[in-house]
Amino acid sequence: MAVLDRTVIAGDGVRLAAGVTGDDAAPPFLLIPGLGATATVFDPIVPALARHYRTLLYDPRGVGGSEPGSAPLTMELMASDAVSVMQQLDAPRAHVLGASMGGTVAQYVAVLTPSHVERLVLAATSPGGQKAIPADPRATNALLGRGGRTPEEAYRIACTVLYSPRFQRAHPEFIDEQVRQRAARPVRPRVFAAQMAALAAVGAVTDRLREIRMPCLVAHGTADAVTPVENARLLASLIPGARTRWFDDCGHLFFHERPDESARVVHEFLRD
Repeated sequence: MAVLDRTVIAGDGVRLAAGVTGDDAAPPFLLIPGLGATATVFDPIVPALARHYRTLLYDPRGVGGSEPGSAPLTMELMASDAVSVMQQLDAPRAHVLGASMGGTVAQYVAVLTPSHVERLVLAATSPGGQKAIPADPRATNALLGRGGRTPEEAYRIACTVLYSPRFQRAHPEFIDEQVRQRAARPVRPRVFAAQMAALAAVGAVTDRLREIRMPCLVAHGTADAVTPVENARLLASLIPGARTRWFDDCGHLFFHERPDESARVVHEFLRD
């Protein structure tokens, strides 16, 4: 599990839980979690990445060990937090991977502060806002855990769309552990709602994706029910020279379903 033993002070004074793993002399690599997720969402791939990179991890504001603050939550603010993490962990320029909502945050970082990004990996994400291709409403309701009476029940419902049916059948013990971890540190409803609102309000920055000039990899599971794969194809078409990598028959958290392959694909892209 990710060890967040450092504190980063965001621009507005909010304290963010952060940590570093890997060789201090290796290239820095920032991982940005998605909707309602803490840094532990990357646990399946961090050990492999840390063999090659000084891997920077953090809990987004209001989630896990990070303070929520009082400022309205926006993508610009979350992007600013990501940059604060890089700067205060001695990595003013780093490779950046964002997953799901974290991928939208990563787009903002790449467009608004490109000097901080060496290479960009966008995993299981979309252009956001009006450009995004919506999921089936039933999948969205499941993602939100509607019908669950406890945090544990809500996240178990969410897992029905976060993972492919094949993976759910083959690895029920993995799902159980994910549910246990989420239930132990449930997301504050106010923070979850604010993240959803920030995603819905994504605007002008995604009209500037053609300004992205650093090498970019768009990776996605073809069986993603949360963010349909058409979003990834659209995203790749909007970023000049973007490469793509599809994880056949994998769901939204494809890097949980195929962690070794995911880490290898990312490493091959970053060292190329």
